[in-house]
Amino acid sequence: MLHLIAFETLDAPLAEACLALYRDGDVCVFADGGGLVAAAFPLRGPGYVLEGAAPARPPAALETIDHDRFVALMAEHGPVTSWYP
Repeated sequence: MLHLIAFETLDAPLAEACLALYRDGDVCVFADGGGLVAAAFPLRGPGYVLEGAAPARPPAALETIDHDRFVALMAEHGPVTSWYP
């Protein structure tokens, strides 16, 4: 499964709901405000930052991807959840 994460804090009901569905091996793509939690998110699978997501400098452990790569990941790992506030 792929999770598109755009919430800005891990201390919120939306983050708790996401983490309840998140399983080992799931892919996370941090977009928009999700870039703010990327470094603190407890990854258990691959993680990426969608280009243009905050912050300007993503955590070193996460690859920055463009929209074409994001679409390819969705096709490869579907289904997709979307976590926007």
